[in-house]
Amino acid sequence: MVQLFNPKPISEFSQSTAGAVKYVFSDLDDTITTHGRLEPQTYQALCDLAIAGIKLIIVTGGPAGWCDCIAKMWPVHAVVGEGGAFYMYKDPQTEKLVTREFVAPSEREEYASKIQALKEKLLNQFPALCFSSDQFSRLYDLAIELSSLQTPNNTCTPQPIGVSLEEVLSFLHAEGLTTKISSIHINAAWGMWDKLSSTQTMARELMGIDLEDIIEESAFIGDSLNDELMFKFFKHTVGVANLERYSKALKYAPEWITSSERGAGFAEFAQVLLFK
Repeated sequence: MVQLFNPKPISEFSQSTAGAVKYVFSDLDDTITTHGRLEPQTYQALCDLAIAGIKLIIVTGGPAGWCDCIAKMWPVHAVVGEGGAFYMYKDPQTEKLVTREFVAPSEREEYASKIQALKEKLLNQFPALCFSSDQFSRLYDLAIELSSLQTPNNTCTPQPIGVSLEEVLSFLHAEGLTTKISSIHINAAWGMWDKLSSTQTMARELMGIDLEDIIEESAFIGDSLNDELMFKFFKHTVGVANLERYSKALKYAPEWITSSERGAGFAEFAQVLLFK
C-alpha cells in the first residue's frame, strides 16, 4: 500500500526524540552533497555531530573510490557503498582502511569482466547512454546517468532523448541485474544486496548490535527512491526538501522533511539534533 506523502516539517521533530539519537544513517548524493559538491556548512554539520558523540554512517550508491576517501577523511563511523556491495571503515587502532565486500575476492575479476561486457552490450543497444564519470572507481556497480534518458516526471527531470528509462530497465532485468534508481543514476548489479540489508550486516559485524535494538536511538535521512527501504525500516526518518519531487512515486515516505534542499537540508537536520 502506497503511503501518502505528507511528512511533518522538521521543526516538529521533538527535543526528546532528538536528544535520544546516537546514530545517524544518511544517504550521500543530494542529501549531504549539493549538486555533487560538499558545502562548508554541511561538512561543519558532520563535524558537529561527531563532536557531540553521534555516530554517522553513510549509506550510498556512490563508488568504492569515493567511499575510500570518505571513510579515511570524513568524521564518519563507516560507509556502506555501491548500494550495499560493501562497507568500509577506518580501524581506529591501525588507522588502516578495512573493507568488507559481499562478493568473494576470488570472484572480483570475473565480475569486472561481466561489467565491461555489459557496458558494451548496453552501448550497442542504446548508443546515447552515458555512464557515470566515476565508473572507473566502482567495483560491483554499473551507474548509468539518468540525464542521458527520457524519464517520467515522477522520477527525475526528463530529457528529450529517444531512450526511455523503462527500456533500459527492461534490458538490465533481462540480463539478470538488480536495479535501483537514485536522484542521478540507475545503479545496476548482479548481487542481491541493498542499502538496508548491508547496513544491518555492518551493524552486527562492526558495531556488535542489531539495528532493531537501537531503533529509538537512530535516524535516517535521504532524498530519493533508493532510500525507500530505509524510510520503511527506521522509525525516525527525514527527507531533505528535494525529496518532494518523488512524492508521487514513493511507496514509503519519511516522517519529517527539511525546509532546505540537499546539503543545507542535512545541516538543518543536524542543527535540530544538536539543539542549535
